[in-house]
Amino acid sequence: MAKPCNNNLGDCQQCDERCKTKYGPTCQGSCDNTCKQCLCNNESASPASKICYSGAGLCTPKCWDECCNKTCASMYLNGVGYCDSIGHINLCKCQYPC
Repeated sequence: MAKPCNNNLGDCQQCDERCKTKYGPTCQGSCDNTCKQCLCNNESASPASKICYSGAGLCTPKCWDECCNKTCASMYLNGVGYCDSIGHINLCKCQYPC
């Protein structure tokens, strides 16, 4: 299991970028969809606990976090999804064990 760099950096907006800024390039940010909070983890996790990321299209007012999460869960075993704003674009991002 990855060692937490920090338990909570607040909301999920630009989570990965904020984790890297605060803790350096070995930290990886992900959104905890249950609590809607940004969590930072070291990338030096064992291979069995490695987390992969991919995109699943755009988030829209009709398909936001819950819809994105369902999409990712259907695409990847144990996959979770969340909407992440990058500039004026809202992307559906998936994270899953790989």
